Amino acid sequence: MTSTVTRVRDFAPSDYEAWVAASNRCYPDYPWSVKEMRHQDDTFDRSRFFKSRLVAEEDGRLVGGLEIAHRPTRFHPDRYSWDLWVVPERRRRGHGSALYDASIRTLRERNAIAATTGAKESMTEGLEYLRKRGWVEVKRDWESRLRVKDFDFAKFATADARIAKDGIRITTLAAELAEDHSAAGKAFELVDEVRYDVPGTDAPTPETFEEWDKRHGTKSPTFMTDAFFVAIDRDGRWLGMSNLERQLEDPSFVWQGLTGVRRGARGHGIAMALKLRTVSYAQRMGVDHIKTWNDQRNRPMLAINEAMGFEKQPAWIAFELKLRP
Repeated sequence: MTSTVTRVRDFAPSDYEAWVAASNRCYPDYPWSVKEMRHQDDTFDRSRFFKSRLVAEEDGRLVGGLEIAHRPTRFHPDRYSWDLWVVPERRRRGHGSALYDASIRTLRERNAIAATTGAKESMTEGLEYLRKRGWVEVKRDWESRLRVKDFDFAKFATADARIAKDGIRITTLAAELAEDHSAAGKAFELVDEVRYDVPGTDAPTPETFEEWDKRHGTKSPTFMTDAFFVAIDRDGRWLGMSNLERQLEDPSFVWQGLTGVRRGARGHGIAMALKLRTVSYAQRMGVDHIKTWNDQRNRPMLAINEAMGFEKQPAWIAFELKLRP
């Protein structure tokens, strides 16, 4: 029996299609596209942040991948995101070990404090792989899915009236852009405030409007201005938002983006009213369901999702590997 030979090399521009096809096989419920991957790379500021991507080849075919990178919106110079995968039929042949060893060398060369990654509860092979190598659980997020076809809006018939009595209206970024050239900046300012309350493995860090708009905002291939819902009070202040993001590869579902309300405006039904708009929009798109994630400690948002009928899936577990104090 001949032994498997793994070749580990740097990612090349010619690898995009093979990388996306292979990674989508490893994460079939979360497909992405070459367009999205190229957009992420094209908008990643390598003059400020580090990103390294390696591929594992067997007989000239890409069978595995590794990415280590800074998180620009949760930046720490010595902390990195980490993702490693091998296509199912080529596992337990040394490809993962070759990539893993290369990743640890890179992290140590950069004097990294830690790396973080994630695995779903149902991914038992991946959980075993990480725990065996000293990765430690640091938090959990519920993945939840809402079937939209038969959603019962009658249960929430008073939602709009509740916020209307406070002089709050709900509209879209698309509608605001048609009337106000500064609307994209207002959307960013709102997002930039509420995102600081989203739990994460690393603390949020500043981002400019240009960075947000180019990477995550109106210039992103998954951003939909008419699915970006905003709550605005009678004085024109943007109080909250909830948006959907386009899924390019699988038309059966749509991603839930961020839902957030300014601290002083919480507890008045704004988030629920916004989320109901996203369900209505998803119905018009003809998708089967909405996918979202929430930190298990975020009880206010989990309560809204539970009331709406989002069904919990196996949790995503965030793991950390400590490399130095």
